[in-house]
Amino acid sequence: MKLAMYNNQPTFVAPQNDQFWGVPITGYNSIDDILNDWQNFVSNVLINVNDDKIIDNDEASQLDPQKFQQPVQHPRQIPAVGFNYLDHMKEMDTAKPKRPNIFNKFVSSLAGPHNSIHLSGDTVDWESELVIVIGRGGRNISREDAEDAIAGYLVGQDISDRTVQSIDGPGTQFDLGKSFKNYSPIGPYITTIADVEDIVSKTVVTKVNGEIMQQATIDKMIFDIQTLISYISGVIDLYPGDLIFTGTPSGTGVGRDPQIFLKSGDVFTSEIDGLGKIETKVN
Repeated sequence: MKLAMYNNQPTFVAPQNDQFWGVPITGYNSIDDILNDWQNFVSNVLINVNDDKIIDNDEASQLDPQKFQQPVQHPRQIPAVGFNYLDHMKEMDTAKPKRPNIFNKFVSSLAGPHNSIHLSGDTVDWESELVIVIGRGGRNISREDAEDAIAGYLVGQDISDRTVQSIDGPGTQFDLGKSFKNYSPIGPYITTIADVEDIVSKTVVTKVNGEIMQQATIDKMIFDIQTLISYISGVIDLYPGDLIFTGTPSGTGVGRDPQIFLKSGDVFTSEIDGLGKIETKVN
């Protein structure tokens, strides 16, 4: 099942023949409210819903995909993973990490799936990523229990100002360089974990002005989803609604020769098959 914010309401979304049908979710004001009540929602609401029931519902209406809103508004934390695809390590001429490289994206950088940005400088780069949405959460979550902590998945963009990111040396300002206004768009909806078959086979694709810049399957991650959740929760509590950006494949602008970066007028899209597409326009 897919959960979206639409017309400022949490909404069940069912795709059919390149169209989307939706039914408002009653009893909750937002997806954030749902995530904070995740176990009860799964047991008493989600268990009774599927795509066919949404499409056949008399109250279902066709949705305009351009009107999907930012699905998660107020996560407490946004841990993110650097250097998590081997080919990206090679293009950055960096040694393979022995453990996940974790930094933080600030909540104020979040944006919705139809995003626009003003460039913070001349070296702003694209990164498309799978984003994990935490449902149950917790601390010291084992790899075996990691999937029980997940509500679902999103498409995310980790937009990066490479100059700020390394202003005092390599990686010295990762957090700030990736947290300018609207530099962390997510969406277009949450696809619940129960609705995703074989997440590692999904392909992450970045296009800039229609040209493919990044393309890789999620199984190319160095540290898999279960490892990331276990490792991060071994240090911090993960809370319902937290978002984990899982890293980006090769093909970034900074890794090219010559390097190329986003410029005014560019359109940057990120897509993961089965999880949807988001878009950022550069003003």
